[in-house]
Amino acid sequence: MKRIYHQWTDYESSRLFKCVIKCERNWIEVQNQFPTFTKLQLQNKYLVMKKQIQKKTTIETDSQGINSDVDLVQYLINLLNTFM
Repeated sequence: MKRIYHQWTDYESSRLFKCVIKCERNWIEVQNQFPTFTKLQLQNKYLVMKKQIQKKTTIETDSQGINSDVDLVQYLINLLNTFM
């Protein structure tokens, strides 16, 4: 049996990332916002996105002087808003 993988849109990805931050990683609450996905699917997608964003922002954050988690979260939210 061939598995069908969901292709995430940019909108879904940014919505997921914002939701995880807002819900403070309360996965039950996050899953309520995305009822068609399992908790594991959501966690996996979030981790993949987080790694991709961390790779892209490492150089940028060093040059912008981001030195706390709060600054990083705000930077990532601003970055995601540019894609919407």
